[in-house]
Amino acid sequence: MEFKIRKLYAGKNRVYKIIGLVLIVVGVLGATYPFWGANLVSDDSALEKLGQSEENVQPITASSGPDTVLSQIKNRLIISGAGINMPIFLSDNDKVLSKGGWMYSGNSTPDKGGNTVIFGHRWLYKPPIQNTFYNLDKVAIGDQFSINWNGTTYNYRVSEIKIVNPNDVYVLNPTDTPQVTLITCTPLFSTKQRLVVIGKLI
Repeated sequence: MEFKIRKLYAGKNRVYKIIGLVLIVVGVLGATYPFWGANLVSDDSALEKLGQSEENVQPITASSGPDTVLSQIKNRLIISGAGINMPIFLSDNDKVLSKGGWMYSGNSTPDKGGNTVIFGHRWLYKPPIQNTFYNLDKVAIGDQFSINWNGTTYNYRVSEIKIVNPNDVYVLNPTDTPQVTLITCTPLFSTKQRLVVIGKLI
């Protein structure tokens, strides 16, 4: 009888250990879910590079954000309604995404008209702060935003919002009228597609 009781307790303990192990694994997976990502494309275009960069990002704490020297950079994109106030960098190298917005050198700049393209990480900082496009999906048609570029402020009104695939590089095409095209990954915590917000100069 005593042997049967011990065996029963041993069986229960084994079940509890298995349940505990499962809960630990689920907890670890849940905690790391925001940092999952997959390189879904092989082309080397700027639009697709954003996804490749996004998935390799190491999350940065809030203390690494607005209170650093980055907040002193004058060239900035400001979207008050979405809590975005990021430094922007003109470059042909997507590594600047670790600092703020990447103004793609293959396109125009605000002072030259045409299509100015700015890429931004969606979740570089944790918790989300102003140096990312975390809240870009909160922007609506008709909202206004501004770019401070080389001492001049350019104001824009959102005219179009859409979701495209990583290989839909037509959003980078030059335009006859001055506009800004903002691009980030979507859905949140994924590199599956791109959220594109277009603003026309006003």
